[in-house]
Amino acid sequence: MSNTLFNAPQTNSLTRKLVGSLTGSAVFFFRMAYRHFRRARTKRILLSLSEEQLNDAGIDRSLIHTSPEVEVDVRLMSTLMSQR
Repeated sequence: MSNTLFNAPQTNSLTRKLVGSLTGSAVFFFRMAYRHFRRARTKRILLSLSEEQLNDAGIDRSLIHTSPEVEVDVRLMSTLMSQR
């Protein structure tokens, strides 16, 4: 019985670490998906505007990128830069 009581706090600590890690990852991927959604929506709206509307807003059509964009994770870039 004392063995069971001794292992209980370790299990709770492990569970907290696991849940914290999974929650952090879920939040990260949710933010990335939301950022992608916002950028796609903005790009779609800008591409639907006429030249006159873009000129009124002061936006040059050549500034609207139609090619796919590559995003690099900040954590990955930090890791890569620290290995220099």
